[in-house]
Amino acid sequence: MSKLPQPSPAQQARSSQLVAQIRQTIAQNSGWIPFDDYMNAALYTPNLGYYASELSPFSMRAAQGDFVTAPLLTPLFGACLAQQAVEVFERTGAPQILEIGAGTGKLAADILNHLAQLNTPATYFILELSATLRAEQQATIAQLAPHAAAHVTWLDTLPTDFDGFIIGNEVLDAMPVKLIGIKNGAWFERGVTWHNEQLIFADRPTTQTLPMNDEWRTALQTSHSDYLSETHAQQIGFMTSLAHALRKGVIVMIDYGFPAHEFYHPQRSTGTLMCHIQHVAHADPLYYAGVQDITAHVNFSALAHINGLHTLGYVSQANFLINNGLLDFIPQQPDPRLAANRALRLMSEAEMGELFKVMAWHKGLDFSDDDTLQGFTRGDRLASL
Repeated sequence: MSKLPQPSPAQQARSSQLVAQIRQTIAQNSGWIPFDDYMNAALYTPNLGYYASELSPFSMRAAQGDFVTAPLLTPLFGACLAQQAVEVFERTGAPQILEIGAGTGKLAADILNHLAQLNTPATYFILELSATLRAEQQATIAQLAPHAAAHVTWLDTLPTDFDGFIIGNEVLDAMPVKLIGIKNGAWFERGVTWHNEQLIFADRPTTQTLPMNDEWRTALQTSHSDYLSETHAQQIGFMTSLAHALRKGVIVMIDYGFPAHEFYHPQRSTGTLMCHIQHVAHADPLYYAGVQDITAHVNFSALAHINGLHTLGYVSQANFLINNGLLDFIPQQPDPRLAANRALRLMSEAEMGELFKVMAWHKGLDFSDDDTLQGFTRGDRLASL
C-alpha cells in the first residue's frame, strides 16, 4: 500500500471518523457486514463518505481529484447527447432532460449550449444528492452556460410522471455491489469485519451464486477453482425506480461494463471491482475508506429486462457518438486538431470507445420492430445480451 497516493491529513482524519462509524456498524451486526453495506458507507455516509465530502472527485489532474470523465475531455460528448435529446423531444413532445448525478455540471452545460445552437430550448433537471457537487454544478453552468442557468432545476428525489429524456453518465458503476465467490466448490459472500485494529475482508457461506452460464458455474464447482465477482441488485433496483419515475420518454445510461457472458467469463476470476485515488487505479477498497472512489463494471445483460421499460438498444460508446454526429462536429471546433485528439479518446478501443457502453430504454412511446433512436442505428448489440 505504500505505493498508493497518500491522502491529505484532513482526508485521513475524515477517513478515521468514517472507519469508526463502520466499525460500530460491524459491531452492531455480529461482527460482519456484507460488502455492499461497506461500499454504501464508504461512498455515501453523510459528510464523511466519498461522494458526500467537501471535495470534488472530478479532475483532469491528480492534485485536484481522482479521475476524469468524458465531459471533462471535450464538449463534443455533450453535443452528441444533445443531438440525441432533440430526437427524443420530437418523439415525446416534451423538451425536458433529467440528468442523474451530474458530476461537475460540465455535461449539462455542454448539452444546453449545443441545444441553444440548434435553437432548441429545453428544461433541465438534475438529481444530485451531494451538496458539494451541487454547488460545483451550479457554478459550472453559471460560467459555461449562463443563458440557460435559469432553466436548470436541482431535485432531491426522483420526479413522478416525468416526460422527456433521462440520462446518466457513469452513474451505475458507483452503486454498491455484493461480492459473491466460490472456493473449493463452496459458494461464499465476502464482507468486512474488524480485526487487529483494522478493516479486513471476511467470507461467509452463502446460498447465492453468480448469474453466469450454467456450464461455467458447474465447472467452477467441480474444478474447485477460486472465483470472485459482483452482483448488481442495486443497479437493477435503481433502473426500476427510473421506470416508475418515467411516464413517457427515453432513458440512456453510459458506463463501462460487459454483457454477462463476458462479465462472468472464467478468466475474469477476480471480478471488476476497482478503486481510484489521485488518478491511480488499484483494487483495495479498504484503503482509506471515504477518500477514494470504489466502482464495479456494469453487467448490461442484467439490465436488458427492467420491469416497466422496453429496451431500445445497446452499443459501444464509439458507435453511439458517431451515430450522433461526432465526426461532423470536429471540423467545426476552434482547434480541430485538439478536438480530434480528445474525440479519439472517446472513440478508441484502447481508451473509452469500446469499454464504455450505451444502453437505452423507452416507456410510453411507439417504436416499431425496425425503428430505433439515431444513436443506435449502427452497431447495435442488443441481441448479444
